[in-house]
Amino acid sequence: MQPLKSLSPVPGPTERLAAFIVEARVPDEVLSQATRVVVDTLAVTAAGGTEEPVRRLAGSLEPWPGAVPSFWGPEAFRSDDAALLTGMASHVLDYDDVSMLSVCHPTAPVLSALLPLLDKRKVTGGELLGAVAIGTEVLIRLGQSMGFRHYALGFHATGTLGAVGAAAAVARLLHLDLDTTRRALAIAASMACGLRKNFGSMVKSLHVGLAASNGLKAVRLAQGGIDAASEVFEADGYLKAFSGGETDRWPPNVVLGAPFALSEPGFEQKRYPCCYMLHRMIEGTLGLRRDAGIDLAAVEHVRVDMPAGGTKPLIHPFPRTGLNALFSGPYAVAASLADGRIDLASFTDAAVLRPDLQARLADIQLVEASGESSRGSEVGSAPVTVTVTLKDGGSVARTVTRAPGSPEDPMTEQQLAAKWTDCLRRVQPGLGADTTLNLFGEGLAIGTSPDVGAWITRLRLALGRSAA
Repeated sequence: MQPLKSLSPVPGPTERLAAFIVEARVPDEVLSQATRVVVDTLAVTAAGGTEEPVRRLAGSLEPWPGAVPSFWGPEAFRSDDAALLTGMASHVLDYDDVSMLSVCHPTAPVLSALLPLLDKRKVTGGELLGAVAIGTEVLIRLGQSMGFRHYALGFHATGTLGAVGAAAAVARLLHLDLDTTRRALAIAASMACGLRKNFGSMVKSLHVGLAASNGLKAVRLAQGGIDAASEVFEADGYLKAFSGGETDRWPPNVVLGAPFALSEPGFEQKRYPCCYMLHRMIEGTLGLRRDAGIDLAAVEHVRVDMPAGGTKPLIHPFPRTGLNALFSGPYAVAASLADGRIDLASFTDAAVLRPDLQARLADIQLVEASGESSRGSEVGSAPVTVTVTLKDGGSVARTVTRAPGSPEDPMTEQQLAAKWTDCLRRVQPGLGADTTLNLFGEGLAIGTSPDVGAWITRLRLALGRSAA
């Protein structure tokens, strides 16, 4: 009688994550979507490099001649510091993309960890796009496995998930083996950080830099032989800790790459440079101003009805700085009514401190529906209603069901090009339309590039930002 063959145990989530990173094939349609988010994120990163928080961070870092150049000055930095700086720049304007499946900004920490590697080796466009797709998929599905509870507890999911997603992307780009990849994920899991309490301060965007830098460091530590737990995403691990004990196993309905979240449902790309939970109220308010012919002077008060959980990030009802205002519902509505637009100029300190706007903030009320949303996608898809009561006694209202820039109301290529040009001109105001649009067109074609770093170098040169 032949002895029974022993059955191999079903791989746990840590092993499945590592195997996915090493072995998964990225479909062409996913690579195409990755192209759009890479180009969009690079634009907001370049623009973000002009901001005071990023300049302060750059001044605190030790230059490293001959290392990795930046978009915002002649200095070069070590790879982990370059990732830190790039990550902060990518998010400081809050203009980077969103995934409401896990209530996070997926591309910024992942791409920021990958960019320093392009100065160290020749990387094809396909390799970069594949790494972005893999890293964002790991990041999003990890967050999805914990649900909205993770965010509701007070964590900034982009920071906590971003470190793991960044490590996954770097591991993929470097073609690490299964064991090294698993260890890198476990190391990154212990380096994850970020609290919502820091929203409206410089630390909010620093979270993205820390995620990118820590993901890169986690891979290097794993390559150097640092061992780690083999089941960090199993019982009593990352999921339990970051869900407050609500989740202790990977849900069977959350499957990696089937489909990739980047392709279905897709990411939300921002039309307005502020917290995504402000976008529907901005769209509704601007529509009322345009169609009803009203402005702030005609308004008695405003009520904004939002879904359960929708006000969680909006922690600055009375902002005193541009950073505060990125998370202020009353300011978003007041500025929309006063100016008839919301753009990068809306979030300067001077714009926020205008006396006529400050005097009206108390007249704008955000009302959150009762109950608690268990999924970020519910928060992102629920309608928002803006009701304006006028001084003459009348009222007008508008309900926005499709979030601007969402897969239901996506950015067109023309809108992406306009955003790209606006961001690049924030760095170089005199940059010609031919130059910006040529670079944009080259960016949309990076999937066929044998050396994507060459395009990045041309972008730096056009911005006047080449390393000494």
